[in-house]
Amino acid sequence: MNPMSKEAKNSILDDFMKEITSEEAKKIEKRMLLAAKIDDTIKAKGWKKKELAAALNKRPSEISKWLSGTHNFNIDTLFDIEEVLGVELINVSEKPKEQVINYHISISQKQSLNQGVPFEEISGGYLQDSAIFQTMINQSTYYNC
Repeated sequence: MNPMSKEAKNSILDDFMKEITSEEAKKIEKRMLLAAKIDDTIKAKGWKKKELAAALNKRPSEISKWLSGTHNFNIDTLFDIEEVLGVELINVSEKPKEQVINYHISISQKQSLNQGVPFEEISGGYLQDSAIFQTMINQSTYYNC
């Protein structure tokens, strides 16, 4: 039997990649990252797959399957791995997400007809804040927010 050429392997992989959706690709990436995190933790502890298998009462071949990045873990198995390795694989605690709000403000200078004092137009609205006005009038510019 002839081994498959590199070009043939690449062609098969290219065909496979064309057939998966972006959602499937994201899942595959997450599985690979999870497997890598488990493998890195095993190595950091100085363990072999066989030692993890013994600690989890599993066969070493099952650990190899997990580390391939294609295994679809059940939640209990992930919790068991977390406990044995002392690593967090799933974060289920509620933490508020940072919210970033971006504002776009356009500023253009106009002359006030009522007061004869220059002021700024901000996003099409005019506000007259007396504290800002008193501070800025000395500089002949009135900013409003």
